[in-house]
Amino acid sequence: MEFSLKPKIITNIMLGIIVVLSVMHIAQLIAYFYIGDTELFDFIELVDFDYEANLPSLYSALAILFCASQLWIIGLQQNRLCTPFKNHWFGLAAIFMFLGIDEAVGFHEEVGDFIETFELFEAKGKLYFAWVVPYGFLLLLFAVSYIKFVLYLPKVIKTKFIIAGLMYIGGAVGIEIISAAEADLNGTDTIKYSILYTLEELCEMFAILLFCDTLLKYIAKEIGNISIKISHN
Repeated sequence: MEFSLKPKIITNIMLGIIVVLSVMHIAQLIAYFYIGDTELFDFIELVDFDYEANLPSLYSALAILFCASQLWIIGLQQNRLCTPFKNHWFGLAAIFMFLGIDEAVGFHEEVGDFIETFELFEAKGKLYFAWVVPYGFLLLLFAVSYIKFVLYLPKVIKTKFIIAGLMYIGGAVGIEIISAAEADLNGTDTIKYSILYTLEELCEMFAILLFCDTLLKYIAKEIGNISIKISHN
């Protein structure tokens, strides 16, 4: 038995999952703020975008790790062809592997707790979620290291990579900073904060969706369809 991984089908499946998760998340938020009794909502931690180790975070982790596997496949092909910047594909695969694991276990939250525990700087206002500082520094290093790689890419791929990157960073860092200011000022149990972190997670999910779709189409064009063969032998 053999399965062919078609970009359109995979993208549609991922889109469908995002829609279902979004509907469940928004529905529980509406019900929660309408009723206002947390004891009636035991399922919140299972579907809310702001919690770790639940259905949304599991999907996001798997989607990012799927991108990492595609980047590794492209890296192998580019290495075989000895193309310029071939090692950058492997570097991206490693970065996405880390991001996927981080999404699953919430490592960035531990970094934030470490900063607050040792009072490396005052975590308040826009820096209330302290992890954005070290991650922001790593982001700058990444941008400097990969700017030539991005410019080298074919025009269509380059454009989609940049759009996906801006969407992801805009959500993970940009909206996160605004959410931090709201959380520090009014706490995390407000409608405004809920709207902000919902937008943040949706930006990240759709950015990964676009990035994944771009990688799948690149692989289909440059390498060929990827098939999974199941044999009795």
